[in-house]
Amino acid sequence: MHRPPLPEPVEHVDVADDDEAQRRLYSWISVITGTIGGIASLFVGWMLPVSLAAIVFGVLGLRREEHGRSLAFAGIGTGVGGLVFSAVWIGYYAIVFGALPR
Repeated sequence: MHRPPLPEPVEHVDVADDDEAQRRLYSWISVITGTIGGIASLFVGWMLPVSLAAIVFGVLGLRREEHGRSLAFAGIGTGVGGLVFSAVWIGYYAIVFGALPR
């Protein structure tokens, strides 16, 4: 009777690398949305929700992630910058279209 060969042993996979990559998910989302919101807010004033999302994900990253603090701070900073640029654009639109006194 012929038996099939035994499968080769699987090498030990370090779970810590996967764990660390998952821990920084909120921080990466914060940086990406903050950058998109900040850059787009320079040209268009309606990127306010994207900047708010960057701040929310940055705060989540600060609270839940140990290794992504610098990314979370960068995301919060770019989110706040996007909010400022959006506020300037919204104020400009309000003045141009007569919603605010000149």
